Amino acid sequence: MKFKNIFRIVAVLLIFSIALCFGESIDEYDKKIDQSNGRLKGLEKQLTSLRGDVKKYQQQEQGLIREMDNTKRQISLTNEKIRLQKRELELRKAKKRQLQRDYESAQIKSEALIDRYKNRVVHAYKLKPNRQLDLFIDATSAREFYYRVKYISAVNEADRKLYDEIIDNINFIDTRNAQVDRETRAIVKSVMNMENEEENLRELKNDKESKYKKIHANKTLIAEQIKEKENSIKEIQKLIYKTQKDKKAYLIRLEEERKKREIVELPFSQKKGKLPWPATGKIVSSFGKQKHPVLGTITENSGIDIATVSGSAVRAVSDGVVVTITWLRGFGNTIIVLHDDNYYTVYSHIDNIDVVQDEYVDAGQKLATASFDRSVNGTRMHFELWHEQEKINPSYWLRK
Repeated sequence: MKFKNIFRIVAVLLIFSIALCFGESIDEYDKKIDQSNGRLKGLEKQLTSLRGDVKKYQQQEQGLIREMDNTKRQISLTNEKIRLQKRELELRKAKKRQLQRDYESAQIKSEALIDRYKNRVVHAYKLKPNRQLDLFIDATSAREFYYRVKYISAVNEADRKLYDEIIDNINFIDTRNAQVDRETRAIVKSVMNMENEEENLRELKNDKESKYKKIHANKTLIAEQIKEKENSIKEIQKLIYKTQKDKKAYLIRLEEERKKREIVELPFSQKKGKLPWPATGKIVSSFGKQKHPVLGTITENSGIDIATVSGSAVRAVSDGVVVTITWLRGFGNTIIVLHDDNYYTVYSHIDNIDVVQDEYVDAGQKLATASFDRSVNGTRMHFELWHEQEKINPSYWLRK
């Protein structure tokens, strides 16, 4: 019996130590789940606004272009929503596993405590009340009497604490059991929500395909689409100009992060021909003036387009601070990173953004993934390089 009790106590300690090493606290899981829920609510608010804009666009001339952009934006947000839902689902599953571990270790602890209490009850029965009285009567001195009274009191107090500990542990078991049940229901609900969003995503993609076919067959709409893209190039320029007002604070932050990480970097102006590629692939649309294949008109590319694989990593070409994360017509999700010497890099046609605004990023750090878009001929990651307000040909700056 004694060996069995020791084994159970050791098992409890072992389980607790494993939980400490590999698990997170329930409060930490709850905090992460709450953060995820906050982001999901924000995304849902944006999606609701976009859905409400559809009728407005349907009543406008060339509204199909706006509808197409609206659908693309909804697809992008829905993809992000599904990604967050999957993350929340994994967090809930991990939380449930931790709750289950707590429950099982508490069960083992409960058995060990109850065994100890049984042994105490048996010992007290064998001692019997009259024998306890003899312990006091047989005392040969006041000092011995005092210590015997103190001993019996300590034993009784230990028994009371053991009993309280058993009750507390039983309550803990009941609490964890109820939490496991709640988390199981939440997981089922999360799976259903995710399946609904995946169905919404399929419908949006079909809708986009339908709109694409209508636009592709109409030269007027193609011209309108080009115009929207030109407006977005101006918008990028405005965003960079706006950032320049706060560039001092960003550059101070950049230097602080470099010192903290003990990073020694060449000035950006000396990196011409040395920058790593933002995505794996080849340039399919160069910087500068381009002839449109359908309209025959001359358009201007503000950067380069790199044909790559859908879902492949898009990485920062140099360390810097993320100053803008936005969505632009014709470019989709867009990230702007400020580097030293007032250089900016722009990354567009991306999904699954892994960074947040004002975050410091290392050279080569993954920012997002390349997204597939039939209207830009498949998966083409768009990359731009700016020095203050001036567009620069990025191909001269990338490694050959």
